[in-house]
Amino acid sequence: MLRVKDCLKDGLGRPITYLRASITEQCNLSCIYCRPRTGAPSPTGSPAMSRNEVVALVRLFTQLGIRKVRLTGGEPMLRKDLEIIVAMIAPEVDGRVHLTTNGMHLASRARGLHDAGLLGVNISLDAAERDSFRRLTQKDGFSRVMAGIHGARAAGLKTKLNAVVMRGWNDDQIVPLARLAVAEGFQVRFIEFMPYKHNGWDVDQFLPAEEILRRVQEGLGVELQEEPTVNLEEGPARIFAVPGSSGKVGVISTLSACFCERCNRVRLTSRGEMKACLFGNASVDLLEPLRNHASPEDLTRLVRQAMHEKLDCHPMRHGDQPMLSRGMWQVGG
Repeated sequence: MLRVKDCLKDGLGRPITYLRASITEQCNLSCIYCRPRTGAPSPTGSPAMSRNEVVALVRLFTQLGIRKVRLTGGEPMLRKDLEIIVAMIAPEVDGRVHLTTNGMHLASRARGLHDAGLLGVNISLDAAERDSFRRLTQKDGFSRVMAGIHGARAAGLKTKLNAVVMRGWNDDQIVPLARLAVAEGFQVRFIEFMPYKHNGWDVDQFLPAEEILRRVQEGLGVELQEEPTVNLEEGPARIFAVPGSSGKVGVISTLSACFCERCNRVRLTSRGEMKACLFGNASVDLLEPLRNHASPEDLTRLVRQAMHEKLDCHPMRHGDQPMLSRGMWQVGG
């Protein structure tokens, strides 16, 4: 199939240029906001998609005009063939391949991933202190993640930190994480706690982005300076400069301030299902047709039809409570 000149568009004419592809449901942490609180076991076993299947489906999207790919999970670094996947995908998007990871295995693999063609990493770090980290993740891995962060920067990877904020769990870590960003020159982005199946979401644990920003400003004693959005591929975060520092603070207001009108992304789950909208639209199975030797034209029709039916916004805009029917580790973080 020839690469198209114009990017993929949804039924409202929004350009779709960013693919988030999950490559495993497995994870080596048990984060309180992510794992089921029902006693259900963590996912185990082999990934649903082989390396070649991942690459084939990613290429399907890049040939339709996707310009940036982010590999997610679960924890994508649990795949031993991650470097090979990156190397096979990177030429498709001129090297714009990024990774979301918890950083536990990053220190030893950052250089190899960079050499394979990885451009940047978003590292989940929900606490700036060891005890809080253990409480949130059920693992004593804070030092390993910090080593991964520094290893990523030393390897030349663009490095950002992500922190999901929950009132009563780690809202006391907002200012310490902001101070870490200031001290180390990082960009830390605070993400509103999202509801999905069995993760115990409750409005009392929800902290809106504006309150997070207020706490940062009061804690640092400075007035943050919002930066203009450079391009849609940078994602939905609002980014703020911290005066006197190269560090930056961002917020991703997944629920309190809808940014659906500029949504430019599509998701591929670790089971080869396409999701046009995180909080809506039925998933479309692409893996089974691929395994049954569907033609590129047939696969393209499936993608374009799903994109044509993409919601104008997530259900909360209409007053409904959005709730993922599956866990984020299944859909892709």
